[in-house]
Order: sequence, then C-alpha cells, then structure tokens
Amino acid sequence: MRGTDGPLLRFDVVGPMAHFRKFYTNSSSLSYPIPPRTTLMGLLAALLGYDRDKYYGELGLERARIGVALKTPVRPFMQTVNYLFTKNEGWDGSQGHTQIPLELILPRPPERLVRYRVYFQHRDPERVEGLHGQLERGEYRYPPYLGISECPAWIEDPKLYSPGEVSRVRDPAEPLEMGTAVPLPRLVELPSPERLMYRRLLKDRMPFDFHPDRRLKAVADVIWEAEGRPLPLRLRGEVFHLPDEEAYGCFLEI
Repeated sequence: MRGTDGPLLRFDVVGPMAHFRKFYTNSSSLSYPIPPRTTLMGLLAALLGYDRDKYYGELGLERARIGVALKTPVRPFMQTVNYLFTKNEGWDGSQGHTQIPLELILPRPPERLVRYRVYFQHRDPERVEGLHGQLERGEYRYPPYLGISECPAWIEDPKLYSPGEVSRVRDPAEPLEMGTAVPLPRLVELPSPERLMYRRLLKDRMPFDFHPDRRLKAVADVIWEAEGRPLPLRLRGEVFHLPDEEAYGCFLEI
C-alpha cells in the first residue's frame, strides 16, 4: 500500500525476551534480532482479534503499512530446550524427547526488557483508530507475544497521529537519520564509514508478506543499527517524521 493520508498509530511492544524464527533456518531455531513484517502482521492480528490464517490479505502489503524500530540494545542467547519426539506418533511422550537449540533475544544489560516500536497505518482508518482506543484501555483481543508463546509481551505508550501531524518526504535528496528498520532495496547508496561514526549496520533477509496458504509472497533484505541508533541513509520513496521524534521512519515496503 502506498501513500495513505490516514492516521498513523505508534506503540511499543515490550517483554523480557523474544524469538523471531528465521524462515531459512534448519532444525536449530535461530532468531532475528528484530521482528520481521510477517511477525508484526501476526501481532496486529492478535490485538485486533483476527482469526488464525484469516488476516494475510487484511494486513498484507496492499492494505497495511507497518514499520518497526529497535528501542533497546539486545543480545542473542542460545538455550537447548526439550521437545516431544513426535516422528512416530509420540504425542504422549512415549517416544522420549529431542533436544533443539533455541536462540532467544534478550536485553543487553543494564536494560531489563526488550522494546520495539511499531508504526501502523491501514487503508481503513477506522481500524487504526479502533486499535488505538483498545490499546489506550489496555484491551487485547488476544494476548501479544514477542514471536512465540514462551515470550509474553505487553503494549506501552500507544499514540495516534492525525494526517496533519505526520510530515512526509518523498525521494529525499540528502541522507536522513532513519530510526526504523529499512528495506535494503529502498537504499540509494550505502553510507560512508565516516558518516556511520561507530554505528554498526546489521542486515538480514526477512519475509514481508504471505499468500493465503502461508507461502511467502515477498522477501527482502532489511538493515538496522545494532543498538537501535539512527542511521544516516538516503532512501527511495516516502519517509515520515513524527513531531515528538528526532529521527525519520519508513515502512517495511519494497
């Protein structure tokens, strides 16, 4: 979805730990440090009360705009967990257990919680306004998680911005300080080492959208700063700026 003038909702999703399984991982459950767009689709669907596997069209690229920013430094932690061995109908535990490495995303000390900032717009403004009202009242249709059910989360600081409060710049001529994760195809050029000034740029390949049968519909590389600091980047397409934030943001669109 491109160029909506509807309201923009911003909120923080917070919890003690996270796991966002990489779609290309093997039996070891590796995690992205930040939630990919498809995970954010699921989070929004839970908050809005959509049924499982019924929200892909409603929150896909054609109807929804979703962005994310890392707000606390994080670190990976590998933990081996016991799963039931179910290859030969062992759902009752009779076949024993199998141990699988699980990568968890934890806050880097002295932080005690991981925090991600989510930005949301929709072709239907009433969905955005309705969700804002729910979050202000602390109402979740389904409980939020940071990836998996072992990583419960909650929502903080929901704020709704009217179209007039959101400044937009299309195809900026100069690099801007970008506080959100950025799709690599939208990058005009990589910043010079001098401009990065000791900031660490991370990149990973992430899913963006699903077909109704959960086949991947869109995939792209995404970049962000390792500790959540803004990156000086020049992008193609639209970026936005909110009145109470210093850095610019962009949606996960390609």
